[in-house]
Amino acid sequence: MKLVTLNQAVEIINSQKGKIFSVVFEKKSNGLDRKMVCRKGVSSHTNGGELKYNPQNYNLLNVYDMQQKGYRSINLLGLKTLKASGVDYAIKP
Repeated sequence: MKLVTLNQAVEIINSQKGKIFSVVFEKKSNGLDRKMVCRKGVSSHTNGGELKYNPQNYNLLNVYDMQQKGYRSINLLGLKTLKASGVDYAIKP
């Protein structure tokens, strides 16, 4: 498993260009770990509206959850692991 910083992990996620990746992160609401298979760049399920907040201000990254078939937010400060393009990454604390 390759060790990366949080900024490097976000760059890796943003470079996926619609490819599916998975993450494990700690949920803000209850502190439990959550595994999510997701992708960025999905716009087919939007209603055309915009968010009422900027996710970056809250250290969140919005993605499309492939299993739940809906949009979810990743708590970036709780990000633990990332798997993208067949490579496993661990996030430096």
